Amino acid sequence: MGKKASEILGEPVIAGVQLEAKASIRNVVGGTVGEAMTGFDLKPTTNPGGHNGIHYVAVGPTKVGFFSMKRGIFKPSLGELLAEHARSDVKAVEIESGMMPKAHFVFRDGTNYVLMCARINRGKLKKVQKALAAH
Repeated sequence: MGKKASEILGEPVIAGVQLEAKASIRNVVGGTVGEAMTGFDLKPTTNPGGHNGIHYVAVGPTKVGFFSMKRGIFKPSLGELLAEHARSDVKAVEIESGMMPKAHFVFRDGTNYVLMCARINRGKLKKVQKALAAH
């Protein structure tokens, strides 16, 4: 998936993770994200491109891409690019705890994506978080 995402973003993918949208996300941002956003106008939580299925988040040297994924017989495949942001626009990435942790992606313009992470992908999500924090 990283190779195809790299081709679409136009730069190598440093870290990537498969996440899933929750059909109806009605969460209030709190904790570290809330503190990080003091003084910022947060928009309501959304899904990238309004997509309510599986997502692939790809982090490149200068961009973050949110892709749709198509379910396959053996494994999912990368779909279309739903949203692209500059890495420098990332304000915070917080991972909540739980059986299927929520990942909050907050951008400087107030865009606020909340996606769910299967426990099996938590290590990849932490790599994405670390890559975005390094910028």
